[in-house]
Amino acid sequence: MTLKVTLLSSEWKSSTNGDFSTINRELAIQLAKHPNVDVSVLLPNCSEVDRSSAESHNVKLVEADRVPGFEPVLCLSFPPRDHTIDCVIGHGVHLGRPIASMKRNPNYSHCKWIQVVHSAPEEDGMYKDISEGQKMQETEIQLCKMADQVITIGPKLAEAYKCYLCPAKQEEKVFDLTPSIFSEFLAVEQAAIERKIFRILVIGSGDSCEDFNVKGYDIAAKAIAELKDESYKLKFVCAAGGKGDIVAENLLHHGISRNQLIVCSFDDNREVLANLFCEVDLAIMPSRTEGFGTTALEALSAGLPVLVSGNSGLGEALKKVPLGSQSVVDSEDPKEWAREIKRVHQKERDVRLSESRLLREKYLEKYSWEEPCKSLVIKMKNLVFGKALHSSPDCEETERNKQGESMPGQ
Repeated sequence: MTLKVTLLSSEWKSSTNGDFSTINRELAIQLAKHPNVDVSVLLPNCSEVDRSSAESHNVKLVEADRVPGFEPVLCLSFPPRDHTIDCVIGHGVHLGRPIASMKRNPNYSHCKWIQVVHSAPEEDGMYKDISEGQKMQETEIQLCKMADQVITIGPKLAEAYKCYLCPAKQEEKVFDLTPSIFSEFLAVEQAAIERKIFRILVIGSGDSCEDFNVKGYDIAAKAIAELKDESYKLKFVCAAGGKGDIVAENLLHHGISRNQLIVCSFDDNREVLANLFCEVDLAIMPSRTEGFGTTALEALSAGLPVLVSGNSGLGEALKKVPLGSQSVVDSEDPKEWAREIKRVHQKERDVRLSESRLLREKYLEKYSWEEPCKSLVIKMKNLVFGKALHSSPDCEETERNKQGESMPGQ
């Protein structure tokens, strides 16, 4: 039997705040590798270039029916009438709510709902707006309760959502998908020659002003200022159309000089992102809290040295990898970040690049895409068809081994 899986997404390509779309796209690509699994992505709209890109991975892009007066993402509640779905995958609140409406349609009421979560809004709310964070968290939890399966991105969120769903005795629905290395960046070649200027990269979100505190952009600026050395330069990249001038002024207010700062924007072009990873010497993610940290993992995938917050899913994952703890900073103190940045810089370039490649190799050994996605396909087939109708002895053994594991991909 063929399993028909549809993921909801706002885009096929990824913007710089594209944790949603980056994970959705990679998940679609990985699921499409499995036999007897047809994968489609439901979007508000897409280009022919996007369609061609998706088709190269055996993924079909489908445009939702347009409804006058509806925001584009809400139109995802209305797939084309001839579109068949067995499992529908939502992501976060804004891509989960359309599924609740979709399942009211008799044509889709039978669909199994898989809900992906990549953040804990109430944690973010401690640095932004507490009441808004609590409200968003409650919505996320209610969507998870309505879903048939919950996928958390990384170990930090797996533990959090097991706690959230414990009162409803639904913690067993939580499935930890810790992202693996992004293969599209493996071919990036880092320059071997040492540079006079040590460039530190921070990739900002789409609304950098709102996220300034929670993402620790002030920590980055203060850390560079703490070094008191103009051979260090911070390159802050925000999404196209972002408020670069305002972000720059906010960063300058935290002590960094204009000579140590570059603020720029770029569009959702993966080739441009790969080139960016070649231009800099270190990527940092100083978030005060972070569900996972996809952009830092993309940088590591390109062989770039990284420093990430200990209060992040990626930080937790790295601590379980040989050499990984060296890339984790368990502090919000800019002085500690400055010391760690300087420690990386003081190594010979070929040494730090070799260590980064070795860390990437060890991370890939620990966390793969194949194993957790294989287990996920089995879970979805169990939900749709029942175990007896599809499970081979090998599949059943894999499923038994995976039941209850919080760290798939080992």
